[in-house]
Amino acid sequence: GTSDPYVKFKLNGKTLYKSKVVYKNLNPVWDETVVLPVQTLDQKLWIKVYDRDLTSSDFMGSAFVALAELELNRTTEQVLKLEDPNSLEDDMGVIVLNLSLAVKQEDFKRHSSFMRNMRLSDSLRKNQLWNGLVTITLLEGKNIPGGGLAEIFILLKLGDQRYKSKTLCKSANPQWREQFDFHYFSDRKDMLDIEVWRKDNKKHEELLGT
Repeated sequence: GTSDPYVKFKLNGKTLYKSKVVYKNLNPVWDETVVLPVQTLDQKLWIKVYDRDLTSSDFMGSAFVALAELELNRTTEQVLKLEDPNSLEDDMGVIVLNLSLAVKQEDFKRHSSFMRNMRLSDSLRKNQLWNGLVTITLLEGKNIPGGGLAEIFILLKLGDQRYKSKTLCKSANPQWREQFDFHYFSDRKDMLDIEVWRKDNKKHEELLGT
């Protein structure tokens, strides 16, 4: 026969999106784009297909995508085999999706160094996704010895990411007012290292403290 299929996208048991119904079609084309908010990547996105009925909808099979397996900023085509443990059918058909994982747009605007940072992270290429951002604002220093004679700069390190303050201040109380964004990996135990360096005129650099 035929059916009137539509699709629900579910995360943690909650329906985040419901597609339109394609009437009288076993090879439906939806061609819909949706952005689903995701808090963590340790979840499965469930895709459930139903046959629209006047009184109720019949379940036509489901599939899932493990979010952790998606690559950041890369669209992949997924052909997912629909399954229903209660059905006698061997072949329930497939659902075809284009999926991509991206950081929310507001975050891009807010964090200008975001994309520069991503080149830094070799771990991304190893398919290990950062799941947070640490924003550090370097304000000022106080009573730094010899600061009035030599230029003072700060080095910030987190794992394989590092930043150097742009401003070189000749002052015992240097003012930087610079902001840095680091990727955060919850499964790593990286410490944030803060180093204070002085640089005198002879290109000589000396570590004052950490």
